[in-house]
Amino acid sequence: MHRLVFRLPEMDEQPAPIVIVVLGPPGAGKGTQSSLLANLLRIPHISIGCLLRSYARDESEVGVRLRGMMASGNLVPDTLVLDVLATRIGEPDCARGLILDGFPRTLRQAELLECGLSRSPFNADKLTDNLVALHLRVKKSTIVERLSGRRICSRCSATYHLESQPPRVSGECDVDGSALAVREDDRKATVLKRLQIYEQETAPVLSHYAEKASLLEFDGEQPKQNIAQELVMAIQSMLRISIAGAKNVQSSLEDNP
Repeated sequence: MHRLVFRLPEMDEQPAPIVIVVLGPPGAGKGTQSSLLANLLRIPHISIGCLLRSYARDESEVGVRLRGMMASGNLVPDTLVLDVLATRIGEPDCARGLILDGFPRTLRQAELLECGLSRSPFNADKLTDNLVALHLRVKKSTIVERLSGRRICSRCSATYHLESQPPRVSGECDVDGSALAVREDDRKATVLKRLQIYEQETAPVLSHYAEKASLLEFDGEQPKQNIAQELVMAIQSMLRISIAGAKNVQSSLEDNP
């Protein structure tokens, strides 16, 4: 079951637009759950990594800067990330709200995000009025197992897992027969380092949202269907989503086990 870490009475009168922040360690299933919620609420699911890669393909000044930084392996400055996000938030499909997948990761990013929201249509008197943080809790050993067992097609980028979704032929992609590879980020030593950094950087973010926003925690060890149902129930209660909307998510889960 999920645990409500902090809740104010105003949450029951939640106006749109709303920002839902989905947090959790690498491999916690943030992308999967964010997509399901986006379908339910009919608001966009924004992954910062995908957003930056998309903008890096542009010939704009920002796109050229992003390409240069990514090509050299440098981290994109927080201020530039927020500039890109601000542009995305201004698009019409975000009018009712949005879901941020794995962002903010640091307290500085959280503070910059709040500053940016205060100058946008998402401005509210209090952070609790329009921001909800969802945290997927997953043990370190589970994360290592999930990520170190992941394999990627070297040609089409199809994803497999040695335990939960193995290819029909060991080491070969089902789609095109190409060799499967292990991403550098998925090697055990790298995973452990990423988890250490995540714990150091994100613990202050969770404390921040527990104090200033609405923080919900979920057991990410469960099957994804169970997690999705708990997320739907929590969000449905908070935002008064229709029962029909929840049933649509259930149908989606049944169609994509």
